[in-house]
Amino acid sequence: MSTRLVDAAATFLEQRTTRRGFLRRAAIVGSALATAPVTYALRPGTAYSRIVVGCSDCPPGSLCCSGFTAFCCEIHGANTCPPGTVVAGWWRAEGSGFCGGASRYYMDCNALDCGGCGCGSSGTCAHTCVDCSCGCANDDCNLRKACCTRFRYGQCNQQYACLGPIECRVVSCLPPWEFDSTCTTADARNDATAFHDAPCLHPSVVRRAKPAVVTGNVFTVADELSADASTDVFSYGLAGDLPLMADWSGSGLETIAVVRGSRHGVLPAGPLTWLVRQIAGGGTPDIVFEFGRHGDVPLAGDWNGDGVDTPGVYRNGTWLLRSSLTGGSVTEVEFGETGDVPVVGDWNGDGVDTPGVVRGSRWILLNTFEATGPTVEFDFGAAAAAPVVGDWDAQGRDLPGRFDNGTWDLRTSLAAGPPDISFEFGGPGDIPVVWGVEP
Repeated sequence: MSTRLVDAAATFLEQRTTRRGFLRRAAIVGSALATAPVTYALRPGTAYSRIVVGCSDCPPGSLCCSGFTAFCCEIHGANTCPPGTVVAGWWRAEGSGFCGGASRYYMDCNALDCGGCGCGSSGTCAHTCVDCSCGCANDDCNLRKACCTRFRYGQCNQQYACLGPIECRVVSCLPPWEFDSTCTTADARNDATAFHDAPCLHPSVVRRAKPAVVTGNVFTVADELSADASTDVFSYGLAGDLPLMADWSGSGLETIAVVRGSRHGVLPAGPLTWLVRQIAGGGTPDIVFEFGRHGDVPLAGDWNGDGVDTPGVYRNGTWLLRSSLTGGSVTEVEFGETGDVPVVGDWNGDGVDTPGVVRGSRWILLNTFEATGPTVEFDFGAAAAAPVVGDWDAQGRDLPGRFDNGTWDLRTSLAAGPPDISFEFGGPGDIPVVWGVEP
């Protein structure tokens, strides 16, 4: 009787979902039969309600009952896995047009902590084991569900034998192995998802700048330009690493990285090692690579206007800028002098980050990658203070600032003058870092 019911359920479901959804849901029916055969033999309708768990209060045809999981940006505001999850697998879709003719990648973010529950051979625990309620995303029948589906393709983070259900999905034109280096290239494809989309998957280039400071390896990240800002505190890397924050995946959210082996670092020589997080807060690195050498100043920017920040180094007047996290071409730009402090920003709001240098109190900024191109020059701040750069007023272009022993002095124009914004955040010995998220 159990075999006949599984076959009947499979036939029923195949008419209503993709092959991926069919395989996953038929497996759930099989699990239900294995654990409670009498219940589901006598009440087969209950088995189907378990398959589409979380959408029982929604009308037929609602996205919540479609079998797929909601986008992370619909729930958490950014197209990246939320804290407490990891990428467990991925698939690609062709023909969407969203990636300029290239593949579009979908990554499942599974809950990391099963709360002591076991997973068995499935590799996933039930939604009742995780700190995430199964249901329609944001309690909206017009959004797909969250924290319900027990499934993992398994190409990523294979070191975790047991993970929770899928909390949400990330969609990117970046290959998954450039988002999380544990991901393999083992292929999975489902073109039926090519046009799954949402406005939040297309963030603007504007990210409101916010302050952060690093003490040793402890990051204190604020949510506004104010001494009274709410903060998030976490540890990452080692004391002596050089901290950076950038949008490494085009998610609209800037996340942390540290660079080990620079002139501020803990290693005496050798290549620079970059340890990048794609998820907000601390944790283990998602991408690790080498770029640059001892004595270089690490930096990051969106060198081509595609919305993704990639690494660069400044070497005594020479800028070496790379086109991806995992490799790619290197552009060389001559600009600056030995002793200059490099700064990076989108000075004219065109979506492309270009070089600048601070020489004492003098700011010299390029709007192109041509060293002979037009520059913007002005004096601002004390020479002993550390330069900081950010879009302080969310107008789409970067602006100058100075950090001096916990005092932030910021300008809202590329011109000389007194600070337009000043506040206290951090203290002596802290390293200032600027982060941001789409307003």
